[in-house]
Amino acid sequence: MGAGLRGVKSLSSDEMGTLKKCDFIFVDGYTAIFPSDFKDELTSSVGKTVTFLGRQDVEDFSFIDKSAGQVALIVSGDAMVSTTHFSILRYCRENGISYKIFENSSILSAIPGRTGLSSYRTGNIVSIPDIQDNFVPRSPLQKIFSNLKNRLHTTILIDLIDSKNLDAERVQQIFRKMSDDPQMDLVFEIPVILLERIGWNDEEVFCSRLVDFSELQMNSPYCMVMPFMPDSNEIENMAALNLKNMELFLNFDYARILDSTI
Repeated sequence: MGAGLRGVKSLSSDEMGTLKKCDFIFVDGYTAIFPSDFKDELTSSVGKTVTFLGRQDVEDFSFIDKSAGQVALIVSGDAMVSTTHFSILRYCRENGISYKIFENSSILSAIPGRTGLSSYRTGNIVSIPDIQDNFVPRSPLQKIFSNLKNRLHTTILIDLIDSKNLDAERVQQIFRKMSDDPQMDLVFEIPVILLERIGWNDEEVFCSRLVDFSELQMNSPYCMVMPFMPDSNEIENMAALNLKNMELFLNFDYARILDSTI
């Protein structure tokens, strides 16, 4: 069940009606971030116990096996945007358990309205994982440059540690470790749009560059978009939204990306 972007307020009347009929209500606290008052507000609204689940509980399906009756699993945003949740559907099918999906809004559907960028120009989504000393993935950066070479925008999702997105400085460090080719240093200069706490009362959207991330203090949840050169309509949209520092897009030479051999 997707909870949308605004916590309990985003749950539809259909979803609320279903929750009131459920025997058990669980919240996926592993793959998503919820407002701090979500559990208390939902408990008050439905009059039932609400239990947050960690990674192991979600991945081993124990919340299903140990629950007799109708079970709800609430996910921030849209229920099926995260590929993790398809494993739950497969488990239900393999074990003859009936299920129903409740769709809702997600950060992916909110991005065009917050940035002014066209959804028709968006390429493959990229996730930035935390990295270990013995493993530095190159594929996220390769996918970003592939999108840019194809004149497409890239939505970049940030990994969670202890129920919070990696901080901006850590994200910058990860990009530096992925940039083993000197030409890839170009990525640090490309303008990006940061989307912080979208749908919440203190949401903020602004433009920056990876090279400046060490100076940023981002609040979870957040993600970013690295656009290829916004067209004239998108620039007008960005101006109408009064995006902070949008002049970065007007000043950057996107021909450098197309001319690179990456």
